[in-house]
Amino acid sequence: MLENNSLSNKFENFLLIFIMLQPILDLLTSFCIMVLKIDTTIGVITRLFVMALGGIYILLQAREKENRKYIIYLIVVGIVCAAGFVNNKFVKSPIILGEEIKFIAKSLYPLIMLTCYIFVFKSLKNKVNTYSKMCIYIVYSTLIINAIMVISIATGTDYNSYTSIKIGSRGWFYAGNELGSILAVVCPIVVLYSIEKTTSIAKSYFWIPSLLMIFSLFAIGTKVGFGAIVGTMIVAVFMCYVQAFLQRKDRKKKPYLLNGIIATVVFAGILAYTPFSPFLKNIGFHFQFLENKQEMKEAEEKKEGKQHQKPPATQEEKEVKKKEETQSLIFSGREVFEKIYKDYYTEAPTSQKLLGMGYAGNFKENPGPKLIERDFHDWFYAFGIIGFALLLILFLYFGIKILFVLITRFREVFTVKYGLLATSLALSLGIAFIAGHVLTAPGVSIYFVVIFAYLIVDLEME
Repeated sequence: MLENNSLSNKFENFLLIFIMLQPILDLLTSFCIMVLKIDTTIGVITRLFVMALGGIYILLQAREKENRKYIIYLIVVGIVCAAGFVNNKFVKSPIILGEEIKFIAKSLYPLIMLTCYIFVFKSLKNKVNTYSKMCIYIVYSTLIINAIMVISIATGTDYNSYTSIKIGSRGWFYAGNELGSILAVVCPIVVLYSIEKTTSIAKSYFWIPSLLMIFSLFAIGTKVGFGAIVGTMIVAVFMCYVQAFLQRKDRKKKPYLLNGIIATVVFAGILAYTPFSPFLKNIGFHFQFLENKQEMKEAEEKKEGKQHQKPPATQEEKEVKKKEETQSLIFSGREVFEKIYKDYYTEAPTSQKLLGMGYAGNFKENPGPKLIERDFHDWFYAFGIIGFALLLILFLYFGIKILFVLITRFREVFTVKYGLLATSLALSLGIAFIAGHVLTAPGVSIYFVVIFAYLIVDLEME
């Protein structure tokens, strides 16, 4: 028993350090794919190995009665996913077994790691300052990423975020979308670190990690990055002034007032730079693409003599067209794949409607497998009604509890700290819904589950 406790303690401390190791794994992934041309990467293998160790750790924690509900939940989810996999083996053709297993593992990763980190924070809560440890390891992780971004851009050795005419940089990392999601999810945590460390003007240099973060998010050139910057800074400015007002009779007023001013200046700089940023230029490219597409369509209709026969567009048709253009701008073409998946699902047998169509749905040989890249949609079509409901239960359960805490303990949690922690969770779920690469990407979901697990334990909701 003592030996098991010792191993558990070592693993718990390792899981905290593991947060800081994420960019190293992402760099190794990039090296394997782009230099060595290897599909199975060190990053994937390492993360899945840690997830397996996490599964063993969870089983060890089942000795405590209050932890057994998590074990039962994960076993039920595993059984349903296995049933869906077996069903697809018989009814789905073509099927890529390796991709099916990999997608299931990636989808289970946030559930298993969330459970792990809940147990870790519960165990370490009275031994170490888990909040400080979590924040500092996330900041160290982002400093590594931001340093690589700055060096790669300065030396001209960075890779473009896009394969199209759009502009942006992903440094030396492999996936621009995942990189943008990582920095977006942790952006509020880094700003929170800067605020809490800046207790006087002399210590305003603690805002450097936040400035580097903003630089990298702008450099990537995605809508996700820009949205994260604006969302984080609005909350930071607002909450700093609110907390300064609430603590106006306290000594703590001055640091929050100072940080409110600094955050306001930084936000003003962000707004001033936005018209010249890669993000806004890419929006321009997108509108240009839509205009060219419309011109080509009109030219084709004119060539075929259809334009004279076609009556003027009705108000309803104009509204439909405007809606399609708005969706195209927000979802960057993902809505097209969603429609394809709806057709797959309509034609699928009842067993697949309940247990899912697996990786990439019932794709045909041509054009081949392709995810929607909207996590909740990919989960629904991959795991069906039953699997999707089970995957969401844990998040919904704690999400409702957090909302309940906000209502019943409003004065306690209406602070800069909880405001920015909540912003991080909101960004994670928003990005998962709109752009994906959060819940189905272990390199991103690790940050989300760490922050979520900390909040669950800190607010005593476990």
